Amino acid sequence: MNRKMILPAALLLITGCSSTSTQPQEIEAVRDFVAATELEEVNEIRLTKTLSYTYVNDRYVTVPTRRGDYLVELRRDCFELRRTDFTPEMVDVRHNQNVLSARFDTIRGCYIGAIYEITEAQREELRNLGDAPGDETYLPDEE
Repeated sequence: MNRKMILPAALLLITGCSSTSTQPQEIEAVRDFVAATELEEVNEIRLTKTLSYTYVNDRYVTVPTRRGDYLVELRRDCFELRRTDFTPEMVDVRHNQNVLSARFDTIRGCYIGAIYEITEAQREELRNLGDAPGDETYLPDEE
């Protein structure tokens, strides 16, 4: 392959990869939400069954428990959250199977940086955080 084709091929590859990643604005919006609502940080949460989570973006997930909901912040963007297949890198580290701990445990192989307690209303607000005004679908009333 000659040098004239390497640069365009590299740019195409980078552009393709960036289109599937979380936009920095989405991550910053959640950080702003955490600061504005003054969420309480906890060191760990007790799990009553296997871990389940809802994807917010590549850095954040919400985790439901019997005692309430939690926002989990990962230390880095975790592209593995979006994958439907399983790879050996996604093996989770748990020091206690019934507890999810910040700074020690992982989700899909990505280390947890912080855990915040959230209400049900805050969970719903986080789900809609990325929706810009005007993104809603307008369906006119049928006459």
